[in-house]
Amino acid sequence: MERRIAKVENCHEKQETYQEQMRRYSKAIKEGFYYEALLIDYAVIEDRLWSFLYHAAFFCNREGTSCWKKTKKHFQSFVEEYKKQDENPNLSVGNLSGKIRVVRSMLLWASESDASEETDRYVLTLKNQLEGLDIAAILDALEGIEQWKGYRNEIVHGLLNKKRNAVDQEMLEQLAKDGMKYAREIDSQLKILKRGNRVRKVANAPIED
Repeated sequence: MERRIAKVENCHEKQETYQEQMRRYSKAIKEGFYYEALLIDYAVIEDRLWSFLYHAAFFCNREGTSCWKKTKKHFQSFVEEYKKQDENPNLSVGNLSGKIRVVRSMLLWASESDASEETDRYVLTLKNQLEGLDIAAILDALEGIEQWKGYRNEIVHGLLNKKRNAVDQEMLEQLAKDGMKYAREIDSQLKILKRGNRVRKVANAPIED
């Protein structure tokens, strides 16, 4: 399908877009446009999780939509061993649930596995970087996002099938604020993960502006 909206081409443009959406979010919260705030919440959460995977070298480059063949075997191993019992073991990250599944599995691997006999430099570097994060806080945020997503989806996708006063405005406001809280928690840990591009460098992945 032909793309109708131009994508950002560098970090400067990405920062400008991000700042604009944060202004829209703040205005939406202030003026009670909570549905718009939820839209921005969802977009920011997905973007931060995508970036988390990018800096873990899940993607080869910023155009990536699927797991890089060079690191795929490792992520497949993480997901197969640490996914939830009812989760699919595939590496599809085309939606929010898929991104959550892969990130959670990777974090559980980093916190629970023994790498004493590991020799792969990429795996060792990834584990070392992840161990420097507040893994428990990220896992809590991911659990919160899953619950948040369920209520958000019920509201957005079934909006016209709800009774007129069934969606409490105070709860809607809290939902809009919680979404951004989770996004910021992920972002705060992402800044630590991507420091120095250590993981991507050891994987010989492109370092892009």
